[in-house]
Amino acid sequence: MKNSYPIILTPDEIGYVVYIPDFDVGTEGDTLADAIEMAKDAIGLMGIVMEDDMKEIPAPTPIDKVKKNSLDDIITLVDVDFTEYRKKMPCN
Repeated sequence: MKNSYPIILTPDEIGYVVYIPDFDVGTEGDTLADAIEMAKDAIGLMGIVMEDDMKEIPAPTPIDKVKKNSLDDIITLVDVDFTEYRKKMPCN
């Protein structure tokens, strides 16, 4: 299953802090590209753990419903294919 989830990127002294509202989880990256990749990885991992626990993966919040915490925040979408993510996991 593939979907696109909103993320909030907040610049800091060493890169970006990322918040993923639909999974209530955070991550970070040294560059914008790294932070987005880390968000994709966090969403993929959370999704397959939820599937394994027989929980429903949340539907993405519409991007226009996601609010910035500061003027410097960047809100964007990250696409994740949970089926493909699972295939890439070393335990498979």
